[in-house]
Amino acid sequence: MRKLLFGKSLGSVESFLTIMPQIFVFLIMFQLVFMQFNLMRDTHLSQGELANTAIVGGSDQYSRYQLLGGGSVLLLENRKLIPKFIDFINPNSRRVIAIAVDEDESN
Repeated sequence: MRKLLFGKSLGSVESFLTIMPQIFVFLIMFQLVFMQFNLMRDTHLSQGELANTAIVGGSDQYSRYQLLGGGSVLLLENRKLIPKFIDFINPNSRRVIAIAVDEDESN
């Protein structure tokens, strides 16, 4: 029985050469999905933080640009490092921008 079990598990070079590119493409696609998810998550969190700041007032991390008819536009710009699965040495940096309109300049 032992010979039969080990005899069936032997592979060939051709099967290895077929599977390796598929694994490589899968890992690259998984990395792209993971990086895009992190970017979208950071964008949504920054946008929510800035919208809350425009409503309630507060934080000085944003830039304020005055509008002609009154009010202002708030701009929050952050640089985020996104870790990678394939290249651990050089993390990917992304710029996350959030924009909100503040109608009440007293905030």
